[in-house]
Amino acid sequence: MTTAMLASVLAALVLSFVAIFQILLALGLPLGEAAWGGTHRVLPPHLRVASAMSSLLLGLAIWIVLARVDVVRIPWQPSSVRAGTWVVFSFLTLNTVGNFASKSRIERALMTPVTFVCAACLLVVALSSYP
Repeated sequence: MTTAMLASVLAALVLSFVAIFQILLALGLPLGEAAWGGTHRVLPPHLRVASAMSSLLLGLAIWIVLARVDVVRIPWQPSSVRAGTWVVFSFLTLNTVGNFASKSRIERALMTPVTFVCAACLLVVALSSYP
């Protein structure tokens, strides 16, 4: 297994946990102090919808990062998968900055390292020589 493939699988696993976390937030579990700025213990309806949408986007990101190293198939051109990998990397990098700047101590402590690790993995995958 190559370094890029390992990075892809690690990123997919971590993103899966984040997607599950977002689903739990969307369902109204009192975990809101670790997300969306940490101002709500239970998210209000508009942030629950945002969490649900976020989980869907995370699923797409997982599919893209795994497709980039041929772990899964995707019906897109390789150039689209490469571009998608860079988009996901950019998003996670911005998300890391946002988590680091959060007023929520819990969000800073938990989510900053999670998004940083995912962004680093995505950089490895994006720079890989896979098609």
